[in-house]
Amino acid sequence: MRLAVKGIFTLIGSVVLFLLFAAGIIAFQNSRMLAERENDSSRAYTGHLMYSVYHQTFSPNEELPEAVPLFQFTLFDGADRESFITHALCRVAAGRGEMVLSDAQNYMLSNLRQAAMQGVRFEHLSFPGKAVRRGEKELIKALETAAKQEAEHANHS
Repeated sequence: MRLAVKGIFTLIGSVVLFLLFAAGIIAFQNSRMLAERENDSSRAYTGHLMYSVYHQTFSPNEELPEAVPLFQFTLFDGADRESFITHALCRVAAGRGEMVLSDAQNYMLSNLRQAAMQGVRFEHLSFPGKAVRRGEKELIKALETAAKQEAEHANHS
């Protein structure tokens, strides 16, 4: 009798352990699926052609009906500090832009680096309050960091 009870408890313990293990696997798979879904929705939104570069200056409170500025930098010509070109990265309606988010970031980084290598002075302005997606917020932070580094490089050239 005692052996039978011990066997039943062992069996119950094994079943409980198996159920806990199965619940852990299901919870892990569920969290992985939710994370992938979040990434996919973010990617799908920012994967459209919805970014353009305008060659005009935006003030912090300004936006065009068709363009929301996220980051801009202005290049200056010589010691008189007269501006000669502004690159303003803007979000536009999906399908109306020329670039996806990653291409827009690469374009702006390339122009910043080129200006710094040529020793051209520039100022930048970011609009973090206008970012609506995580990818845009990350883009603004990356461009701010790069602009600060490249400005230091241009000042030491």
